[in-house]
Amino acid sequence: MVKTSKPTILHLTVDQLHRSDLNVRKKPSSAASDAEVSASLLSVGLIQPMVVIPREAGGYEVVAGDRRRRLLTALAEADPSRKGMTFPCMKVDDLSKVTEISMAENRAREAMSLPDVYKGFAAIRAERPEATLEELGAMFGYDVARTARIMRIANLHPEIMDLYSAGEIGDAEAQAYAATEDRSLQIAVYRQLEQQATRPHEKNANAIRKAMNSGDHELTKLMRYVGVDAYRAAGGDFEADLFSQDGAGIVQNPDVLRDLAEQRVEEDKDRYEHNIVRNGRMLGEKWGLADLQFSWAASPPQIKQYGYLSTDHELRIREQKRGALPKATAKTYASMEKRLAAMIGEDDEPLPGQEEAFEKLTAEMAELDAQRTVILPSKGAVVAVASIENDGTFDVELWFADRAAKGAELPKGATGQRGPKPEPTPGEAERARFGLSKDNMQVMMLIRRDMIRAELMQSACAGSSLALDFMLFSQARTILTPTPGYGNTVYFHGEHQGINDLTHDEDGTTKIHDLVGSRPERAAWLTTKEGLASSAWVSTRDPIEGFILFRQLPASEKNKVTAMIAGHMLLATTSVYAEGRTPRMVRELANCIEAEPGFGRWRDAVELDEAFFSTFSNKARLALLDTWGLADRAKGMKGNETAAFCARIANCDDQDAKLLGLHPDDVAEAVNWLPDFMESGNVPPLPVEEEEQEDDEGDEFGDDEDQDDDHEQIDEAA
Repeated sequence: MVKTSKPTILHLTVDQLHRSDLNVRKKPSSAASDAEVSASLLSVGLIQPMVVIPREAGGYEVVAGDRRRRLLTALAEADPSRKGMTFPCMKVDDLSKVTEISMAENRAREAMSLPDVYKGFAAIRAERPEATLEELGAMFGYDVARTARIMRIANLHPEIMDLYSAGEIGDAEAQAYAATEDRSLQIAVYRQLEQQATRPHEKNANAIRKAMNSGDHELTKLMRYVGVDAYRAAGGDFEADLFSQDGAGIVQNPDVLRDLAEQRVEEDKDRYEHNIVRNGRMLGEKWGLADLQFSWAASPPQIKQYGYLSTDHELRIREQKRGALPKATAKTYASMEKRLAAMIGEDDEPLPGQEEAFEKLTAEMAELDAQRTVILPSKGAVVAVASIENDGTFDVELWFADRAAKGAELPKGATGQRGPKPEPTPGEAERARFGLSKDNMQVMMLIRRDMIRAELMQSACAGSSLALDFMLFSQARTILTPTPGYGNTVYFHGEHQGINDLTHDEDGTTKIHDLVGSRPERAAWLTTKEGLASSAWVSTRDPIEGFILFRQLPASEKNKVTAMIAGHMLLATTSVYAEGRTPRMVRELANCIEAEPGFGRWRDAVELDEAFFSTFSNKARLALLDTWGLADRAKGMKGNETAAFCARIANCDDQDAKLLGLHPDDVAEAVNWLPDFMESGNVPPLPVEEEEQEDDEGDEFGDDEDQDDDHEQIDEAA
C-alpha cells in the first residue's frame, strides 16, 4: 500500500494569494455565476479550500480555486476590514502533481441538479422561516423575482418533487405545477391527468396549466388591461404564474375582472369620443355623436357577396388621422423621440441595459399620442369597433358605416350590405346564458309549467282558494274580452291571462313532446289526472248522475278538481312554436304559490337528472360547474359525462360527497341550485299600449302576421 502524506492546511489572507499560470481552467466565468459565488462567500464564507503552491516572488499561487481568490480579493477591496481575514488553503508539496491536482479539482466537480437546488432552498426556508425573499436571495446573489420562482418550485407537493428528482417530469412540467402554491391543487391535477391522459402531450406543461385554469388567454388579456392592483382592490383573488408572461395566472373571481374591464372600456370609449373631431366640431354641449355621425359597433360592417357574408374590409379606415400636439408638448415629444432613437441599436432593438428605460419612454410617448385629436373624414357616417389587444392595450378601429357612407358602389356579386350585428333580444340572451336551443328552452318552460301545476295541487289540498281564484279570474276575463273574427264569429283567447283554450294542452313539436313526456314532472301530473279520472263522478256513464255525485264531494276534493282545471289551462310559454318565455300571469301565479303557507321550494318540484342537464350546452355545463367551484373536476370530461356529473353534484348527499372527496359545504350551492327562469321573481310591467289591429285570422296558433307581432311583443315584455 502506498502511503499518502497528510496535506498541509494554511490560513492565508487575500494579499498572500496570487494567480497561477498552472491552473488548467482558462475560460473566465460569467458575471451571473460570479455574483452567485460572491453572495455565497458573504453569506457562509469559503467552504471549499483553495489549492496553492509556494511562489518564487513570495506568497502563494492558486492552482485550483482562482475564481474564489479573485472574488475574495474584490470583496476585500470593497470592504478593507476583510483584508485581515484568513482563508483555508491546501498546500501541494509535490510539484510534479500540480497539474494533475488542478485538473482533478476542476474536472471532478459536478454542478448540483436543479431538483437538489430547490430542495436545498426548501431546507433553508425550513431552518429560517422568518427570512424574506430578499434575504434568501442575497445569500446567493439572486434578485427577488428569481428567488420567488425558486421558492415556488421548492414548495412543490412532495410527491411531485420526488417525480421531478427522479426525472419522470421535466423542468417545464415542474414550473407548470408551481403556477400555484396550493399543494392540494397540484397533486389533484397530477392525479387527474395521470388517470385521464392517454397521450404524452395531454399531461405536458400546457395541459397542466389548463387543468389548473391558469393562463386563460382571455382572462390574461383582461388582467393586463385592468391591472392586478385594481383587480385585487376590487376584492378579486389572483395568484400569478411566476413562470409565464405578465398577467398570466389563476383568476379566482373572473366576474369581478370582467366587470372591471367593462367599466374601463366604457371610460376609454368616453375618452375617445371626446377626442374626435369632424370638420372642426368636437363632442360637447353644442355637438353630439349624431352630429358627428359617429357611433360604436360590436363588429365591423358586413357585406354579402356571392351568397357569403363577410367583413367589408373596403370600409376600413386604415390610418387614423391625428391632430398636432400643443407647442409646449410637441417640444417635449420631439426631445423624447431623440432620446428613444439613441436607445436603439443597428438591429432596431434596445441597446443592452436600456430595455427598461426604452419601455418606460415608449409608454410615456404613447400617453402623449393619446392626447392627439382623432380627425374623422369630412363626410360619411363612421362606426368605431373597440377591442382589448393581447398586450392589454385598448384599441379602436374606424370603419365607414356602409358603402354609401364612403361613396363607394357595391362590388360585383354583392346583393346587399348588413350593418353591425344587432343586440340579442331578452329571450336570446337568456337562452345564451345556458346554451339552450329554442326547442330546449321550450322544454324548460314546459317543465316549469308542470312544476307550477304540482305546487298548485298541493296548495289546493291544503285548503287554499288560489286555484279557484285563478281559474275563475282567467276564464271570466277571457270570456269578457273576446276577439272579433269573420262575420259574427267571436274568439276567446287566453294568452294575456296566461291560459290556453280548455281544449288545448299543447307541447309543441313532436321532438319537444317526446322530451317532456318522459320527464318525472309530467308523469306526476298525469298520475294526478288519472286519479281524478277514476272517480265515480267522472267514470259514470250518465253525466247527470255524475253531476249529482260531484256536488256531494267534500270541499277538499273540489279544490283538487279546481287545481287540475287551472293547471290544465296554464300556458307554458307565450308561444309554443316560437322562442317563448313564461307568460306574465303565470309568473305572478308562481309568486302567489310561493307566498302560500307550507310552500317549500321550487327545487323540490323538479328532478335535476342527467336528461335535464343534457338540454344545456356543454360549455354552459362547464360554466355552471365553475360557479360551483368544481371546474377542476370536470377537466377532460366528455360532453355526456359533464351532464351526468352535474346531475350527481346537484343531487349529492353527505355520503356521496365523501366518495367524491368533497365537504358538504362545497356542494351546498349545487344542491340548492335551479335556473333563475324557474324561480319566482319580479314580473315586468306591461309594454306601452299600442293601437289595436284587427285580427282576421282568429286561430290561436295561426300564421297571421299581426298575431305573430302580438306574440313577439308579449315575448319581449316577459
